[in-house]
Amino acid sequence: MTASEPPGEQPSDDDTALLTAALDHAWAWYSGRISRANQAINYYIVATAIVVTAYASSISDKRYGFAAALMITGLGLTAATSFVALYEVHAAGLAEPALTEMQKRIGDRLKTGSMRIASREIGLRLRLTGLASAIQR
Repeated sequence: MTASEPPGEQPSDDDTALLTAALDHAWAWYSGRISRANQAINYYIVATAIVVTAYASSISDKRYGFAAALMITGLGLTAATSFVALYEVHAAGLAEPALTEMQKRIGDRLKTGSMRIASREIGLRLRLTGLASAIQR
């Protein structure tokens, strides 16, 4: 496809660049969202370690009010991180139909089934996406 051709008039037999761009876009969306979910979980682990250490220290110093405040902080941290991570997994799941379709089309063009990777992994993420959708409602 050249720049001078209108968008609706590309030759249908030569859409390799378009397929590649669509696959790259879907993968970038998916990868970015999954990376954000992983980052949220990593920050949660670090923050939880800090809160638990402060909680143990406040209990040993008999500062029970501060310990209770830390417990509530930990619960809030857990709720917020769960929401963010599940939202990002749900958002990443929006790219899966596009990934599956683009991989199928590229696999058909190359005459190979090994290109259809996304269609083999959808089960777990669909369950997580369903869970995230149920929680958001």
